Amino acid sequence: MKGIIKGALLSIFGKEESKNPLFNNLGKKVLALILAVSLWFVANIEHEIERSISVDINYVNLPSELIVVNNPPQKLHLRVRGPRTQLSTLSPQDIVFTLDLSNVSPGISKFEIQTDQIKTPRGIQVTGISPAQIELDIDKLVRKRVKVTPVIENPPEGFEIVGKPRVIPSTVEIQGPERFVSKLETIPTDLVSTKGVKSTFTIQVPLKPPYPLVKVVGNELVQVTVNIREITVVKKFKDIDIEFVNFDNINFKPLVNEPKAEVEFEGPYSIIKNLNSDDIRVFVDGKTLDKNSLRDTVKLKVSVAYPQNEHLVLKRQKPDTITIKLNTREDGVGTKS
Repeated sequence: MKGIIKGALLSIFGKEESKNPLFNNLGKKVLALILAVSLWFVANIEHEIERSISVDINYVNLPSELIVVNNPPQKLHLRVRGPRTQLSTLSPQDIVFTLDLSNVSPGISKFEIQTDQIKTPRGIQVTGISPAQIELDIDKLVRKRVKVTPVIENPPEGFEIVGKPRVIPSTVEIQGPERFVSKLETIPTDLVSTKGVKSTFTIQVPLKPPYPLVKVVGNELVQVTVNIREITVVKKFKDIDIEFVNFDNINFKPLVNEPKAEVEFEGPYSIIKNLNSDDIRVFVDGKTLDKNSLRDTVKLKVSVAYPQNEHLVLKRQKPDTITIKLNTREDGVGTKS
């Protein structure tokens, strides 16, 4: 066994020269190649590189009586430098940036960001910061009690809102930047829908402050009661033929050529809108005629018949009466001449 190992070592590192010059000192050449590759690998591992990374900005210690009005950046965009091995595993959570607001006051506060304010792992250096300056608009945080204004959608066609909607509670307390709160005397509700509603209803709806930074203190829901009813409308009909009924065996003639009537109804929208002239009958009833009367002209009542008379009111009709002339001649008896 020892002889075999010795022979192998001699074949690689032996001083005997190979017949092919390319393979002379082959073992040394292989060893040199391995060393070179190792050195290159180590050199690249320890080589410093740069990369970009975004980290959270932690705003702390803002006094309770103040509020930030503008929308400051929530992240810092950094260029960092360090060993390749460290940067390859670096995460945003490894870098901390905290902005202390304990000394701010109402107005504009500007903060210049320096590299030494950013805490990084050992061996990591910050080479670039964006934004390099942070500007905060600070205002006083105030409270105020304001009235609640309900916002009601227009009711369905044919209906109306009766009186003012009732709101409980009628006032609420709001909180926000002084510049906004000072402008408000009322706060609206979200839109109250009346779709499909035909009577009084009550609903809970959220309040809707007009500024994003203005909040309602406590419960943001209010109760709104809306009284809705169907409207009463008037509808007119003209040129309706006047009928003469129960005039058998009576010879007569209206003193008006082509007697026509005009009528006017009042009632609920849902009924009135479907009423048309074909539903209305205007007539004079011959049964009301005194056949023993010696007069040759008689004034008779004009009557109107119509559907839904328990809901509809006949407000006006023209004419109320009509005059007819009686003909005592025997020929043509029972006809309207």
